[in-house]
Amino acid sequence: MSKTTQKQPNVCLSARTVGVLKPIFDPEQKGFKAPEIIVYGTGFWIKNKKVFITCAHVVQHILGAPIELAGMLVVGGNGVEYKKATIAAIDFAHDIAVLSIEADENYINTQSINGLEINEEEIEVGEKVGYAGFPLGNQLLNQKHSPTYAEGVIGQEIISVDGPKWIQISGPVVGGYSGGPIVLKENGKVIGMVSNSPSKEAGDAGIFKSVHGKHIKSTVELIES
Repeated sequence: MSKTTQKQPNVCLSARTVGVLKPIFDPEQKGFKAPEIIVYGTGFWIKNKKVFITCAHVVQHILGAPIELAGMLVVGGNGVEYKKATIAAIDFAHDIAVLSIEADENYINTQSINGLEINEEEIEVGEKVGYAGFPLGNQLLNQKHSPTYAEGVIGQEIISVDGPKWIQISGPVVGGYSGGPIVLKENGKVIGMVSNSPSKEAGDAGIFKSVHGKHIKSTVELIES
């Protein structure tokens, strides 16, 4: 009986690890080991925009910290080599950060071409979504540094007098998914990204907050202007 291979969803192909490359002190050897990747979250490329997005809270601890303490910010994994990154822009109000990747034009173009489109259609409660990320960081990181895929549904879209705020998603999520792209299963386009893990103390396990895709779109347009 032949074994069939299921094709990876596009949201999986686009997800990247966001972390730091940091030397670890070895007390037995009284010196430093080779630098290791420490995973803090997830990020993704926007299709044809040369813009890499993650959550502000994934990288906020690096701001202003000496590189010898914080480590060198890097992006990669999922079959793609790690590259040094810097924080190009950050929006704490909407939990969005744009990273600048230090790589040649060919690398940037290839990543961008294979990125995700932002959804332009209205979303509805109950629509199915898929999302990908690196849950629990290094604990589940395999040799290929490939992401974990999960599915959920749109619970509600939170709107204020100033416009869209965030989207509530019902689905399994833990730390490390932060910054992971969330797409509509119907069209594979980004409606947001994972912003927080459920709070069991608050009784909302299985429900998490997503940065609204309209804020991601506005950020991309600002970067391009």
